[in-house]
Amino acid sequence: MATLTRTVIWDIGLQLRSMVYAATVVSTAVICGFILILPVEQLSGRWATFFIFMDPATIGLSFVGAVVLMEKAQGTIAALGVTPMRPWIYVASKIVSLTVLTFVSGFVVAYVAAESFSMPRMLLALTVSSIVSVLIGFACVARAPSMNKLMITLLWVATLGYIPLLAHFDLLPDVLAAAVALIPSYAILVAVSFAIDPASMAPSAELYAYGYLLAWCFIGWWWALREYTRSVVTDGK
Repeated sequence: MATLTRTVIWDIGLQLRSMVYAATVVSTAVICGFILILPVEQLSGRWATFFIFMDPATIGLSFVGAVVLMEKAQGTIAALGVTPMRPWIYVASKIVSLTVLTFVSGFVVAYVAAESFSMPRMLLALTVSSIVSVLIGFACVARAPSMNKLMITLLWVATLGYIPLLAHFDLLPDVLAAAVALIPSYAILVAVSFAIDPASMAPSAELYAYGYLLAWCFIGWWWALREYTRSVVTDGK
């Protein structure tokens, strides 16, 4: 645990130096500013969910990729490959440090976008959403040799991740909406919707959201550890 704590502190320092925190402040301010200039007195639950959903997606997918690529370029990860530090500590540290950012930025956007929300449910939704996003982002960057390759990969992942928004806004027929539920970002939208308005959906939908996201946490954790050993510390060789 002491090693994990030191690694988290190191990661936070690296993210500060790498302007990740500054970028988070800017992205959160842009989202909040856009909400405030909208010509509506109060956003609907669906639109509030959409804006809150954007934050963990941005932080988890994009920032973890930038940080890992930077560590690759600096030779930090190659050095870690010959140290006794276990792979799970490296991955867990990225999850913890970036989830802290998700908490802060997510709650700021929630307070601006939503008239009210359940604090425990929002905390749980942001936590699980951040973990899934970071793990998927880590898997994307694991085999990316450059920022250009990473951006192409993230573009495809982001496109797939935003498809559930069509179902969220009832722009898909029921048959396709059921298929979209297989994409984890749809479960994130459901979890955030419950945090804003628990009465908006059936309890079974909440069970689906957290059950599916937890399943993706386990899948992503296994995937990230596998890629760390096979691709990250070896630089894909």
